[in-house]
Amino acid sequence: MLPTNIELEKRLGLLYYVTSTDGVGGRIRGDIEDFRVVEDSEISLDSRGEHLVLVIEKRDVTTDFVIRHISKILGLDRKFIGFAGIKDSRAVAVQKFSIPFKEDIDVRKFDIIGKVKVIEAYRTSKKIRLGMLKGNYFEITLRNCIPSMQLIESTLRELNVLGCPNYFGYQRFGTRRFNTHLLGKHLLKKEYEMFFEELIYKVYPDESAKAKECRTLAREGLLKEAYNMMPKKLWIEKKVLNMMLKNFPPQKIIRSLGRSLLKFYVNAYQSYLFNLMVSERIARGLPLNRLVEGDFVKGGSPALPILGFKSKLPEGEAGKIVKDVIECENLELGVFNNRGLGLKVKGSLRKVNLNYRNLEFSNVGADALKFFFWLEKGCYATILLREFCKNEFYK
Repeated sequence: MLPTNIELEKRLGLLYYVTSTDGVGGRIRGDIEDFRVVEDSEISLDSRGEHLVLVIEKRDVTTDFVIRHISKILGLDRKFIGFAGIKDSRAVAVQKFSIPFKEDIDVRKFDIIGKVKVIEAYRTSKKIRLGMLKGNYFEITLRNCIPSMQLIESTLRELNVLGCPNYFGYQRFGTRRFNTHLLGKHLLKKEYEMFFEELIYKVYPDESAKAKECRTLAREGLLKEAYNMMPKKLWIEKKVLNMMLKNFPPQKIIRSLGRSLLKFYVNAYQSYLFNLMVSERIARGLPLNRLVEGDFVKGGSPALPILGFKSKLPEGEAGKIVKDVIECENLELGVFNNRGLGLKVKGSLRKVNLNYRNLEFSNVGADALKFFFWLEKGCYATILLREFCKNEFYK
């Protein structure tokens, strides 16, 4: 076990590496081809099925981009387009989408050179829904690293014995600002001024110069100037500033953002709390891949709660970890049932140990390594790789 020295990881609750080996360093996503992911799902063929499965390779675009593209081409409401999960945008990703079947559909019209390509199509009986997958296959190239096979093998031996922390990865907390969990925390605790401080005024170092200037203007009370200058892609901030200019009360402004976005923020805070629990488990020297006193069990593996207003807390050693995190955060589980904002988050369970299989690796250059592995759905490839890299390889 080693503590991280990376400030971003500390902010997100990823406080430890379970392995004690040196890292090989490096960077990923230098090129789109460096990060490839293929969905592992079983959507069976049915020659008389009422849905058409499109197996699509997307490159450097989001899953939502593909859905919007299909919707536009067909003139079809996006609610009729099925998919099993979100895939990385800065990657080559193969995933399945479903649409209502029609005899005259030409799947070639969905292709966009360099971005979207239909590589297979077949009929099935059911619409694809979120969660209808087992996992994902990854092929990831790590560049500018120390290509030490001995070091990689030593780390892997430790992982095979100790397990790998099933942390939520940094992607779960936004981009550049990585603060969605803080927004969720302020919402739940009804700290609305702090919510606006985090959403509108606070400047983060990795933001664009224009975004930084807009936030500085807003802090100085120049809301109209900040609104006019705010980039369109920061539509949430722009909407809030517009309502601030019209003197809407804080709670009405927040409700206007929509329940799904507010729940996204709360879910991020739940993820942060889970990361803290896993970190505390590692700090106490407790195993990730074996049960300890009081553990809940999910799929035969130790599990900890994703906290919500209906969460049952474990007893024993596992319970001490959960209760210490709740106490440290000064948290009451009832806050997850916020009727004023229409938020009711029940809670669930998540495995403590990240489930990976068939991990292989090879040298692909003087300073490059390639990793091949399978991960269970809901697990983050970056969390597995961080045990080998032990640096900010994802930036």
